[in-house]
Amino acid sequence: MSTIVSRIRTTALTGLAAAALTYASLALPGSVVAVCGNLGTPVYCPVLAYGFPLPFLADNQGISPVGSVDRDPLSLLVGEDDLLQPRLALSSLFWLLVSAAVRRAWLRLRRARRRA
Repeated sequence: MSTIVSRIRTTALTGLAAAALTYASLALPGSVVAVCGNLGTPVYCPVLAYGFPLPFLADNQGISPVGSVDRDPLSLLVGEDDLLQPRLALSSLFWLLVSAAVRRAWLRLRRARRRA
């Protein structure tokens, strides 16, 4: 029974680390191509976005002031800027894999030190 609890705890901590890293990646600016005008035919232009490895929080040209992206949690919930769901999912998956790889490397290093 303790191994099940240990695996659940490990999975939860890895997921929490991935979520924290995904949120921390909002410190890195970038740009995405989005619809800037839609009078008849859509007009696409680059807009300010944040996130890594794929920018997933983009400036909404219609609601928020142009050239600004609020990255605090409350603004994310209000929806003032565009949250690009597929890019967010891929960025989260990236950070989940990084967290799992770091954990695995840490465990291997710890085991190697015990043997020595």
